[in-house]
Amino acid sequence: MALRQDREAGIRKFAELSEAIDRGIFAPIYVLSGEEPYYSDVILKKLDEKVLTPAQKDFNYSLLYASDTDAGQVVCLCRRYPVESDRQLVIIREAQLFSSLQPFENYIANPASDTVLVLAFTGKKLDKRTSFYKKLQDAAKKGLAQVMESEILEEWKVAAWITDYVKSQDYSIDSQAAQLLAQHAGTSLRKIVLELDKLFKGIDSKTITVKDVEINVGISRDFNAFELCKAIGEKNRLRCFTIADVFGNNPKKYPIQMTLGALFFYFNQMLRIEAAMTSYNKGFYEAAQGCGVFGPRQKEFETACRNYPLQKTMLAISLIKECDLNSKSAGAGLAGDGELLKELLAKVLL
Repeated sequence: MALRQDREAGIRKFAELSEAIDRGIFAPIYVLSGEEPYYSDVILKKLDEKVLTPAQKDFNYSLLYASDTDAGQVVCLCRRYPVESDRQLVIIREAQLFSSLQPFENYIANPASDTVLVLAFTGKKLDKRTSFYKKLQDAAKKGLAQVMESEILEEWKVAAWITDYVKSQDYSIDSQAAQLLAQHAGTSLRKIVLELDKLFKGIDSKTITVKDVEINVGISRDFNAFELCKAIGEKNRLRCFTIADVFGNNPKKYPIQMTLGALFFYFNQMLRIEAAMTSYNKGFYEAAQGCGVFGPRQKEFETACRNYPLQKTMLAISLIKECDLNSKSAGAGLAGDGELLKELLAKVLL
């Protein structure tokens, strides 16, 4: 619950900072941190574009890496007066590499009014026990600092995030295509955005389809983990084992760990829906929407949940974990990845 609240707070903070920066309202200090660096990337880009004009950047813009400087030098730079500009912009990347943050503590309490300092702690959470963090929070309460910490997005929310992002870029995406991309790219928003940018450049229409994802992202045009999940949900044994044959004969192209990850995500989504139906007495469609399943995907999951009630779903997740362990240890014996996958399918389909 606490992690979810932190995640939601980070997203709200991102929206708040984005709006303020777009309106030309800047804080003296920005501290960007957290395990999901995408949101920090966006804020950094906005500040880079909005704080100074191109002409003002000649003498008032500094981009440094913590590995190439120290906190004391940065503070001295921040105390410098801007040249022919109302302010200067100082961006520090990889701030987690500073050997000490102590020199910033006095600066945070009394920052230069004509400097915008940005400390980006890439993929790193701030230690809330430190004096630096406590003074940063005091400064934030006084309006002297803005602090954003971004958590990694939950797996079950990735497809919806993709749909929203695509819409923000004046495109649309089929729900199955969004799910396929989510399964392929995982929870890294940086990677997802890179893949989507590739898609935007590679398609002629404004709607992204499953075929577009397969062709432009490099997923098999014939089979993929998404289709295997759907076949399992339908208990289509012939299609399941046909896909398993292709995967088993091409282990480098279809690594079993990626396939198992997709299967785990699929059954975990079913588990969430079934748990919502059982614990909160919700109907299927209300439960599905609450778990981030919309549109045509609801029919697919309705069939899957009917074929795999709660106990069978839990058993399938257990079998997937067992197969994953065997694929990484001596538990597989002489069996290859293809044989392990087929054995798993046989057990799950029973």
